Parts: sequence; structure tokens; C-alpha cells
Amino acid sequence: MKSVRVELVVLTVRAGRLEALLVRQPASVWTLPGAPVGKTPLERAALDALAAQAGVRGIAIEQLYTFDCEGAAGVSVAFLALIAAERHPLTPGADVVEVRWFPIDDLPALDPGQAEVLAYGHARLRAKTAYAPIAFQLLPETFTLGELQEVYEAVLGTPLDTRNFRRDVLAAGVVEAVGRSRTAGRGRPARLYRSLGGDFAVLARERRIARAIAAGDRSGGETP
Repeated sequence: MKSVRVELVVLTVRAGRLEALLVRQPASVWTLPGAPVGKTPLERAALDALAAQAGVRGIAIEQLYTFDCEGAAGVSVAFLALIAAERHPLTPGADVVEVRWFPIDDLPALDPGQAEVLAYGHARLRAKTAYAPIAFQLLPETFTLGELQEVYEAVLGTPLDTRNFRRDVLAAGVVEAVGRSRTAGRGRPARLYRSLGGDFAVLARERRIARAIAAGDRSGGETP
């Protein structure tokens, strides 16, 4: 019987950059959060591993894919989580030396199998921008439309047209003003919003960008 383990691709956006959560094991080995699975259901095992290793709790995860590992003697079931880093302070677990966020384009050396899992999770996230309101999971409870746009730009890796983006967000009815503003730098105070849920996708030119990225991911490897 093959051994089974769970691994988590946990992503956030900080300072305009998409970042991944990694844990440092003894001997300075960086890995994705994860653990072998016993009789616990897979999703529960993944959530328990994340809580035990990084102190992150109370989040939603989705199953990504099942990968062969250990020379096909085992399988790794990968999950994806999108979180706002400021809502979830990191706490290294008893068997973890360090836990921290790394920019997705500036990662430490990872096992090739784990690097594949992380790349797959990144590709899934970029593809999801064409049909799901992913950014709200990566933001604090209240945010500006500029911060919302910044999240999409970090995920897609490309700038978006500000006027079109804001028009599409407001027309979709997925945010509401909270009646407060935030002042940042010398600019005018920016109105704060919160999510109302519902469906929103990056539209018009931005949607074509997302689809082009998804098509490129499929040509370079399997993407759902």
C-alpha cells in the first residue's frame, strides 16, 4: 500500500508581491507545510499540519491534485489556501525551526517534488482569477480598491488598467463602502470597502490576460 501525506500551498500578498508559506525543518531544510496521513480524513490532516507547524488556524482550503512521490511508493495530496497574512500571525511548531513567507519568485531551494506542488498551486491560483473572486481571501476585512487591484496584479504578474478595474468591481456589486477612508502618503484619502461575497472575475482585457496565462500554464504542464 502506498504511503500518503498532505502538503499545503499557502499563499498571500504582501507589499504587492505574491508570497508562499514555508517551514524550516532541522538541518535548514525548507518545505511546504505538511505531514503523513494516518486514519484522519485528508482535509483534517492538512489543517492539523498547518496549525501544528505554522500556528495558522480557521482557514478554508481546497484540494489541488494528487502527486506521486518517493519513487511512486507514496502519494502527496496537495491543498491550496489563500489567506491575509496580517490575520494569521505565524508561530513555529515544536518540530519546526522557523516559519516564514517567501516571495514566489525568490524561494529557497526546495525538494523537486515540492517545487512542483508549489508551481501547480500558483498556476491554479492564476487560472482562478478568470472565474472566481480570489482576491477577497487575500485581503484584510476592509481594504481600498487600490489594494484589491494590487492583489490581482501580484497574482497575475501584470499591471491592470485602473479605471476599467474599478468600474468592473463596483458594477459587480461585490464590495460596499464602509463609510471610512484611509490616508496613505500625499495622495487623497482612499475610500475603504469590504467584501459582500458574490461572483466577480477580472473582466475585459484583464480576463483575456488571465486566460492567456492559464493557456500558457496548460502548454507547460497539466492544469485543471
